Amino acid sequence: MKFNFEKNLRIVNELMTYLHKLGCSDINVNLHTEESYTNFIIWGKIQEINDLELFNLNKLLNTKRQHELEEYYWSLGGDCELDEELSLVGMMVDTAEIKFNDGILTLNIFRSHS
Repeated sequence: MKFNFEKNLRIVNELMTYLHKLGCSDINVNLHTEESYTNFIIWGKIQEINDLELFNLNKLLNTKRQHELEEYYWSLGGDCELDEELSLVGMMVDTAEIKFNDGILTLNIFRSHS
């Protein structure tokens, strides 16, 4: 698959933008890349987030991955509304785990390179 690094950067950018728009402060990114996969852990401090927002975020990021559309869609990020951008991210990742504990929102994302 072409442009793995660029796709990973686009995913990180979209997720950081989302956290910023939510009002997160102190946003942190841990990007771990191996030959066959990338794992992103992105977290930020936030005063409050409601259950519906967490549910929708989980639903969007855990959209079924669509390898056949990924080559086309990855370049569209930034041209859509926020929910659509997160849906595109969901189509580009394999799993997403979302946690909110003690004022910290954490997104743990796994993306296979195959």
